[in-house]
Amino acid sequence: MAIEESSKSPPEADTDVTPSEVDIRLQLEKILDSPQLVNSANLRNFLKFIVEKTLAGEAAEIKGYTVATQVLGRKPDFDPALDPIVRILAGRLRRALERYYTTQGRQDTIRIDIPKGAYVPVFQEVLGSGLPGPADPLLALSSGPAVAVMPLLNLTGDRKQEFFADGLAEELTSELARYQELRVIAYQSTLRWKGKEHDLREVGRDLGVRFLVAGSVRKAARSAKISIAMIDTLNGLQLWGEQYCRELKANSLIALQEEIARQVAGRIGSLYGIIPQTLSRESRMKPPESLETYEAFLRFYHHVTVMTPQTFAEALEVLEQAVHREPDSGFAWSLLAFLYGQSYSLQLATLESPLERALAAAQKGAVLEPENQLARAALAHMYFFCNERKLFLAEVETALALNPNAPAPIGFLGWLLALYGEWERGLAVMKKGMELNPHFPGWFHMAPYFHLYLEERFEEAYQIARAFQMPQLFWDPLLRAAALGPLGKETEAAQVVWELLQLRPDFSIQGRFLISCYVKFGSLLEALLEGLRLAGLQI
Repeated sequence: MAIEESSKSPPEADTDVTPSEVDIRLQLEKILDSPQLVNSANLRNFLKFIVEKTLAGEAAEIKGYTVATQVLGRKPDFDPALDPIVRILAGRLRRALERYYTTQGRQDTIRIDIPKGAYVPVFQEVLGSGLPGPADPLLALSSGPAVAVMPLLNLTGDRKQEFFADGLAEELTSELARYQELRVIAYQSTLRWKGKEHDLREVGRDLGVRFLVAGSVRKAARSAKISIAMIDTLNGLQLWGEQYCRELKANSLIALQEEIARQVAGRIGSLYGIIPQTLSRESRMKPPESLETYEAFLRFYHHVTVMTPQTFAEALEVLEQAVHREPDSGFAWSLLAFLYGQSYSLQLATLESPLERALAAAQKGAVLEPENQLARAALAHMYFFCNERKLFLAEVETALALNPNAPAPIGFLGWLLALYGEWERGLAVMKKGMELNPHFPGWFHMAPYFHLYLEERFEEAYQIARAFQMPQLFWDPLLRAAALGPLGKETEAAQVVWELLQLRPDFSIQGRFLISCYVKFGSLLEALLEGLRLAGLQI
């Protein structure tokens, strides 16, 4: 039986001064507007409810049942012993508050905490400088890397353009905050450096962030040149930079800000973005036992760019450690679901009941973090494998709506849509993801390849297959062989079939199943098998 967390107020903390109700409410608004909570309606409503109840002298009413029914919209027959949603959200809220007070809120003098074992918050006024910043230069990667946007320099010579630079910086902050794996510092926190000389490394230490986004706006005639760069505050090195030249029109300035912010945020923070690339290289130098949850994600990121049995085993180990360490991390469960799914469809490792384990992990991830786009994408992927078309399509729509501009997730979801026969929309969505971030994985090429193959455009399909560029994965020679067979190029086909059999000696037996994991209609499956036979493969 689950144990209900107590509504009894914990002993009062040893404080210097008891904060006033006005100060507590002001602090509450700061926290509600922080990147840790701004994108989660459930966490915001939870915190606001328990704070207001406590200030109203109604702390005794704060129980799992009242939170579930009055905040989360659960029905009157809700049983906290059967449904752990309130305890799970309370854990997430405690971690969100901890992250807030170790980043942009570490200088705040009013603290709102939720002690373990209770839902009733405690309020404390801390005299002095608040909490110190994190000592680890990797900035608590288990909670995700921290990033802040600096005020953009207005180099146009026109003070009227100040609003455009400020608006773009705010838009950049908002777009980055949509990537739930990042900890994004509120833009207001960096405004104190506007117009002042500063060392970005010192700014990073002061804010407690690893990465800073900086830039400038220049103007020539009726056009603008916007330069954006990302700086690693550990060493002051510029990790990435880009220039955007756009025509300035009064009626499209907001659209221009949104366009640039989407592109920059995707290039920096997405699954294949600069931040994961940078940290992934660092995480691979650590033994698995030392990896925390976000670093486990980095091992996952490295695996999906390499896709070998060795990287699979490494990612699986650290993610299984992560869900054991943080069982209410929906993000970790969702990444684990992807790996279990690969065990089923690519057979990178032999696991017992991989598809069942993948579906269970994906469902758990989506329940724990329903607003996490990667969690919903993982669940859509497992419905794809289970051939649950209606559930798959519904989950894809949910995932796309959460962040229609995140390059990696929307590219992946478009890829899945196309593989399920939704060619026009799927390829269009996938193309958008590829345009937002050109560093997409080679297996994205499977979708346009299949479309061309169905239309018997084998030469074009072969050229697409050559762009796959993942020779360690059996799909690479498979696609080339299936296109070379109908083209009658026997010598080339024989060489590619040999490559395929080196990777999968049992392909003659397993081939139909392996292809059917990703090919969802019989005509394409039979066409691919016939192409492989024409290439000389006995299947």
